[in-house]
Amino acid sequence: MELPNRFMKRRNRRYAIAILAVLLTLVASIPAFTEEKAPARLTSQEISVSAGLKEREDALAAKEKALAEKEKELTTLNKEVDEKYTKINAIQEELKGQLGGAGKGRDQQFKNLIKIYSAMSPSKVAPLLDKMEDDEAVEILRAMKTEAVAKILPKLGQDKAVRVSRLLGLP
Repeated sequence: MELPNRFMKRRNRRYAIAILAVLLTLVASIPAFTEEKAPARLTSQEISVSAGLKEREDALAAKEKALAEKEKELTTLNKEVDEKYTKINAIQEELKGQLGGAGKGRDQQFKNLIKIYSAMSPSKVAPLLDKMEDDEAVEILRAMKTEAVAKILPKLGQDKAVRVSRLLGLP
């Protein structure tokens, strides 16, 4: 359905007026965007403060970089320490096992020695103990029965008997 010419002309005029109004508004606003403003003038104090802030920024950036490197290094060292700690624990457990076996063998040998010395006469044991270090003699005498020790002590040299007696009396 076609509108009469008169209505078409009126509508076209309205569009043309609206478009013209938009264009005029745009043209009027362009000088505001193209208008040059004078650059802001900074005082010498503002310039020095700005320079100081820039120096601080640079120093802070350098410190942050150094800190990041130290953190990386620390992480690496922590990892190494953890690995070494694990190895040390494994070695320690292995040594405990080995020492436990050696200690059992030594304990059995010591018990056998005590049996032998207990079976010997005090006059035969005393010269042997006289030649030993005081600590060794005390260890042997402590493992023996009190009656046997009472018979052996008088057979030791006088100085040795005094030293060993003192050590036997200490807890």
